[in-house]
Amino acid sequence: MRSDVAQVGSTKIAVVGTGAWGVVVASQMASQGRAVTLVARTREEAALLSSARQSPRVPGVALPDTLRVSANLQSVISEASIVVMVVPAQSMRLNFGLVSPHLVPGAVVVSATKGLEIATGLRMTEVIASFTGTDHPICAFSGPNLAAEIAAGKPASSVVACADDHVGQLVQAILTTPSWRIYRHHDVIGVELGGALKNVIALAIGIAEGLEAGENAKAALVTRGLAEMSRLGQALGGEALTFAGLAGLGDLVATCSSPLSRNRTFGLRLARGERLADLIETSGSVAEGVPTTRAALHVASRMGVELPITALLGEVIDGTLDPREAGARLLGRRAGRERVDDSARASLSPSG
Repeated sequence: MRSDVAQVGSTKIAVVGTGAWGVVVASQMASQGRAVTLVARTREEAALLSSARQSPRVPGVALPDTLRVSANLQSVISEASIVVMVVPAQSMRLNFGLVSPHLVPGAVVVSATKGLEIATGLRMTEVIASFTGTDHPICAFSGPNLAAEIAAGKPASSVVACADDHVGQLVQAILTTPSWRIYRHHDVIGVELGGALKNVIALAIGIAEGLEAGENAKAALVTRGLAEMSRLGQALGGEALTFAGLAGLGDLVATCSSPLSRNRTFGLRLARGERLADLIETSGSVAEGVPTTRAALHVASRMGVELPITALLGEVIDGTLDPREAGARLLGRRAGRERVDDSARASLSPSG
């Protein structure tokens, strides 16, 4: 469907989620003069953010004076033409269940969350659609999005995917800043799965780093990990070429190479012998790659898709397999023919 939302300059935007990524996304839009309200979980949190004009989750970064913060979810959502969901994947259903009754007709919903629902294997836009049906356009926003770098104004590119290109253009314009280049795409499935599954491979890269496996091993993991992402993505209806773009290879490279990546750091600590329960306790939360690994394995089993890296990682996460043994088992697999398919050729294709 086509959305009847207002033009960019007068569009009211609600951002649900006060984690680092939610704060950064809201701040970037507000810095360009957009009418943005960040929805806090409690009145106390809203008051703290409003008075301090910075978030403890993004230290040293001031919130724009134009960014409004409110805990009145009903009031904010009932005025918003665009609602951006930036909450943990496993709480998307709960949070959007609170949001959905207050959506105005034609409001656009954007998922900026990367993950799969562990209980169902659903993508985030599918979780959202289970509440809205076809009444609201839904977009997926993904790409190499290290929050600290974007908050610092360093150059970055991301992608927004929507079945309705008119809506995609609107969201693209609202998210774009002088340092943040936003592309648009039609393959919602591929864009979402790229963003979710790369967290799984980043965990594996962190383990390889912790084991001092070397650059050759990490390059092989990234490459074969991308093949797994593409294989499952195509089985679920995504396009192979999408995984060679920003939401696939781009996000994979950023997440696997940066010390800012929570998933890579989780993997590194697992390799050093820390237990998952201890990691969660000291970190205060779990890296998205952990539940996504489990969800991806359930979905792959249902679809008959083989994911050797993900399967071994699942055993490491569960504590039933030592990381070093996982590496040995991966190397011990029978080597077959490497296929150069559409996902590889995409890197040679012209782009916009």
